[in-house]
Amino acid sequence: MTPFHATRLEHDNRTQTPSHHHAEGQFYWLTKGMISLITPGGQWALTPGCAGWLPPGCFHQSVACGEIQGWSLLLPPDLCDAMPGEPTLVTADDFLTALLARLARRGQGDSEAVRLRLIGVLLDAFLQSPTAALQLLLPVDKRARTVAQQLLAHPDDDRRQADLAACAGLSGRTLSRLFIGQTGLTFARWRQQARILRSLEGLAAGLPVAQVAAQYGYDNTSAYIAVFRQRFGVTPGIYFLSAR
Repeated sequence: MTPFHATRLEHDNRTQTPSHHHAEGQFYWLTKGMISLITPGGQWALTPGCAGWLPPGCFHQSVACGEIQGWSLLLPPDLCDAMPGEPTLVTADDFLTALLARLARRGQGDSEAVRLRLIGVLLDAFLQSPTAALQLLLPVDKRARTVAQQLLAHPDDDRRQADLAACAGLSGRTLSRLFIGQTGLTFARWRQQARILRSLEGLAAGLPVAQVAAQYGYDNTSAYIAVFRQRFGVTPGIYFLSAR
């Protein structure tokens, strides 16, 4: 039988998994709640409607945001050669979700040949799926990363870019150059993305939209809703309903 391991994910809000890695490649997908997934290179917001991939040996830690339900599927390294060598998050359509669910239900008694064909189709479907806009790269430079981690930990920090840069021993111009070169985003755009991704944690936990807006650094609820709608195409109040 093809060795792989499927685990049902059911955790309460703020359940944390310390940093670890697997010899296998790992798929994640959720039907409820959100997982904040942290890797050496960035932070990811795994929500219903998405599927996440971690290559073999990738260190990661996770925090459950809200009550979560979903699955984790581990694949042996010899089946992962065609998959990305870095963490990847995609939008999962019904077909990809159905494949993941079918493989997770090991009790169906599929033959070895059927299981291998299903895994092959799963990998093809994942590779053809569009990247989900729920990931945020961290700068490699230690000084710029210090600023990034400060903003992720405290998204309501409203200090000016120049002040944040000075605290890390950088000029504002150097900080801008590092963010553009190492994350692909301007500092202002990265900061906005960080606030939006962190705000998903509050929404997943069931907090009122007005409270989420204030907690994650927005001057007022209307401004938060406008930025959120521009990013995701829906309002914060219905995001998780539409994702499911």
